[in-house]
Amino acid sequence: MLLTLLGTSLLAVHVWIGTKTVSAQNLTIPGNWRKPSSNLSREDRESLAHDAAYPLSKIQISIGTPGLPHLQEITSLYAVLALQDFYSGNGTWHDLGAVNLPTEILGSHGFFSGKAKLHSDVIYWGLTYFYAHRTYNEDILLQNAVEAWNIVYSGGFIDPTAAATSSGAGRNVSFPPSSNCTGGTFAGGVFYRADILSDTSVNMETVGTFMTLSAYLFEKTQNVTYHDSAQLSLEFILNYLWNGVFVYDTRYLDSCGVQVKPFTMNQGWFVEGLSVWANVTKNGTLTTLLETVVTNVTTYPSWTLQDGVVDDTDPSVTLDSANAVLKGIYIRGLAEAHRRNPGTALASYIEAYIYVQLNSMLDNARAPPPNNSAYSRSWDGPPATSFVEAGGNIAALDVLNAAFSFVEPSAPSASSSSMVGQTPTEAPLKPVSTKSRSTTGAIAGAVVGGVVAAAAVIAIFVLWRRRRTAEARNRSEGELDSDGIKLVEPFFSPIAQNPPPSDKQQRMNELYLVNSSPPLSQPASEEVSSTPEPDSPRDNNRESAIAELPGLVDRLYTLMHGRGRGELPPRYGD
Repeated sequence: MLLTLLGTSLLAVHVWIGTKTVSAQNLTIPGNWRKPSSNLSREDRESLAHDAAYPLSKIQISIGTPGLPHLQEITSLYAVLALQDFYSGNGTWHDLGAVNLPTEILGSHGFFSGKAKLHSDVIYWGLTYFYAHRTYNEDILLQNAVEAWNIVYSGGFIDPTAAATSSGAGRNVSFPPSSNCTGGTFAGGVFYRADILSDTSVNMETVGTFMTLSAYLFEKTQNVTYHDSAQLSLEFILNYLWNGVFVYDTRYLDSCGVQVKPFTMNQGWFVEGLSVWANVTKNGTLTTLLETVVTNVTTYPSWTLQDGVVDDTDPSVTLDSANAVLKGIYIRGLAEAHRRNPGTALASYIEAYIYVQLNSMLDNARAPPPNNSAYSRSWDGPPATSFVEAGGNIAALDVLNAAFSFVEPSAPSASSSSMVGQTPTEAPLKPVSTKSRSTTGAIAGAVVGGVVAAAAVIAIFVLWRRRRTAEARNRSEGELDSDGIKLVEPFFSPIAQNPPPSDKQQRMNELYLVNSSPPLSQPASEEVSSTPEPDSPRDNNRESAIAELPGLVDRLYTLMHGRGRGELPPRYGD
C-alpha cells in the first residue's frame, strides 16, 4: 500500500509539472508546419499504403536483407503490414502475419536475435505478435505475445520485492540506489541485457516497450499482473527517464548515470504505452500528461526541422543511419494516441503533424513513376529512385497507414466484408471475434444450409406421396366442391411465442435448449370454414408429414455438429 501511495504521489507531481509546461501551447498547430492537411480521399490513401507495402511482401524477411540490418526492422516490417490490415479491415497480408510470422521464433535463438541477447528484442516480437493477433484473431499470435512478455518479466523486470532488496530481476549483482538517485524505488524498471547479468542498464526501448505490451495485454485479458506491471513501468519512466520534455535513452542503476540520446523511437514507445494506459484506466490525469508529451516531442528540435518534418539523422544522436527508419515507430505511437482520443483537440493536432510528414514524403521522398511505390529514408529528400532496400518503405508505411485511418471509408467494400480486421473506431480495443480470415465458418454454414434444404425437399416429397395416396382415397369418396374442384386446405405458419425476456446468458442458453419455448398457440386466422374435420385421413397424413420435418432436420443437425441440440456450441478464441 505504501508503495502504491508513493507511486501515485510521484505520478501526480510529474503530471502537475507537465501540465504547466503544455498550458501555453494549448494544442495549437504551429504556423510554420508545412502542409498540415490533406485532401486525398480514403481510397487514394489506402492505395498509396498498399503500393508501398507490396514490395515488402516480396522480399526475403531476414537480418541482412537490404534495409533490414537489425531485428527492429524485421519486427517493424511485420507490424506495419498487420496494422495496415487492421486499419483497412482487409486480410491482404494475412499469410505473412498469421502463417509466416509465427515461424520467426522457431529457430535456435527463439525471441532473441543471433547476436546479443537483448530483452528489447523479445518485446519487439511480443508487440508485433500482439498487433497481428488483434488483426487476424489467431490464438497462436496471442500466445507468442504472452510468451515474450513472460520471458522479460521473469528475466529482467524489477518487481517491488527486487527493488526493496536491490537484488534479483535476473541480475547476479546488487543494484542499490546510489546517493545521487533521488527518484525513489526502481520498481518497474526492465534490465536491457539478458546475456550480461552484471549489466544494470535500463533503457527506454526495453521498459517502454514492456509498459506498452503490458497495457495491451491487460486490456485484452484483465489480468492484474499486467495491470501492476504497466503501472510500475510507467512510474519508473516518469521517475528516471522523463525529463519533462522528452524521455532519455538509458539509466544506469549502479551509478544513476544517464545517457540522453533522444531517439524518436523512444518517444514513440512512451506515447503509445501512455496513450493505451490512459485510455484503459480512464485516467484523465494521464491523458493530460499525454497531451504534454505529444506537444513537446512533436516540436523538439533534435529531430524536427523548421517546417515540422521529422529528421532523425542528427549525428549527435546516432551514427547509425539505419536508425533513420525507426522514426516510423514514433509515428506509430502518435497514431495510437490519435485513435484512443477521437474527436479531441489532441487528435486534430496529431492529424496535422502526421499530414506534415505525409505531404513531405509524397513531395520529397517518393520515387518518380514508374517506381513510385518506393520511398527514401529521409522524408525531406532526396527521393528514392527505385525500390532497392526495405528501410524507406517500412518507415513510410507508419505514416501512410495512419493517414488513411484518419478518414472513414465511404462504404464497406464487398472484398473486405469477408476479410479479417476491424476498422478501429472505438476505444478501448475489442478483439476481432465475428470475422475470421478462415472461411471455415462460411463453408460450414453453407453445408448445413444445404442439408436443411435437402431435408425440406425430402419432407415435401414424402408429403406429396402421401397426398397422392390420400387424394386417391378422396376421389373414391367424392370429396369435391359444387364445381367439381377438389377442396384444398389453406396452411398458415403458426406464430412463435417467445419466452419472456431474461438475462443475456439465459436467453443465449434458451436458444439451444430443447423444449425451452412454451407450446405454440394457434392463431385465429387458422379457424376457417373450409378446414376439413380433424379426423379426416388427408389432414392426418399432411400433419404427419409436416411433423416429421423438424425431427429430420434435428437429426441431420446433430449428425453434422457431433453434439446434442441441448449443448452449447464450443467457444472459440478465448
